[in-house]
Amino acid sequence: MAGASDDHSTAKLWTLVGGIASVLSILAWLGVSNAAELKNLLADSPPPSSSSAPYVSSPAVHISDDPETTEESADDPDPDPDSEPSTPTPDPTEESFEAVSAGDCLAVYDTGRGGTTSIAWSAAVPPDPVSCADEQAQVQVTATDTACPTGQGKSYWSYRSATTGDTTKLCLTRIYHAAYCLLGQQSGNLISLGLMTAVDCRREPVPAPYNQIMRITGVYRAPAGANANNCLQTAGDRTRYWAAVVDDGATLLCTTIYEGN
Repeated sequence: MAGASDDHSTAKLWTLVGGIASVLSILAWLGVSNAAELKNLLADSPPPSSSSAPYVSSPAVHISDDPETTEESADDPDPDPDSEPSTPTPDPTEESFEAVSAGDCLAVYDTGRGGTTSIAWSAAVPPDPVSCADEQAQVQVTATDTACPTGQGKSYWSYRSATTGDTTKLCLTRIYHAAYCLLGQQSGNLISLGLMTAVDCRREPVPAPYNQIMRITGVYRAPAGANANNCLQTAGDRTRYWAAVVDDGATLLCTTIYEGN
């Protein structure tokens, strides 16, 4: 029985030696040469359930293959591929003014209802042009959208569009026809002619501050120093004339007070 016990003890010893040899092999593979280094290694190792750094979720970033693509906010709705760019509402009055060209003649005139300081045109928008030789022609357009010249028988007509904010301007020169009438403002023997006005020769009353209807007796080439004496029809003509020199001194306009005949 003693021999069997010795054999069993010997086997246990060799088993222990084999275990120690395995441990030493593992320590050598880990680079540990003694128990202190093994302790430090175990102390520096993180717990199995922990992570060496907190995990932060990164937002997904989409990179387009198209270099022309720009980043858009996620809050912006996608454009409707079927939609078309909106166009401003047209302004018919502005279009009527823009349709007028320099050289056109128009059948419009000052009604006199704006007094002597402003003009009240006979139409809300420019009508279609007429022949400048036609007796309906009352003004000729000399220029558009520019600083208009001033002088006897000259004025302008402008319109500012509330739709586009643009202003269209027509520079006008009055056309006079013999036997037609215009308005006058009389004070004593002096009569100031409303040179942009036109009026029915039989219309009464006249708009204030005008107080006379003046009949055009003639439209002539103005001589040097032209005045009312150049309006006399004959050598013995006793008619009282009131005259104005218009068209930058080129035209003599002769008028009389309309008497109804």
